[in-house]
Amino acid sequence: MDDYVEEFLKDNFECFDRFTFDKIFRFLLSQDFSQEDAKDLILCNCALSAIIFQERIYNDYYKRITESEFISEDLQQLEIEIFNKRFLNLN
Repeated sequence: MDDYVEEFLKDNFECFDRFTFDKIFRFLLSQDFSQEDAKDLILCNCALSAIIFQERIYNDYYKRITESEFISEDLQQLEIEIFNKRFLNLN
């Protein structure tokens, strides 16, 4: 692991939400790590919340994350729901 990756992981040590996990995961993919290696690096170098373990690791969602995506499909839906509830008052 090169210094750039190591420094990035130190700067993003706290990984308590899905947006942060996806950002770290995509960064590692962009550095030519495989999905399994990226997951393992995150597990070994980051403090993770229960939601990350369940939603991204245990349920294997990390296998659907690609470098080319800007935001994961489930997080796009979450943003839409939040927007609708907050600004459009829709349920």
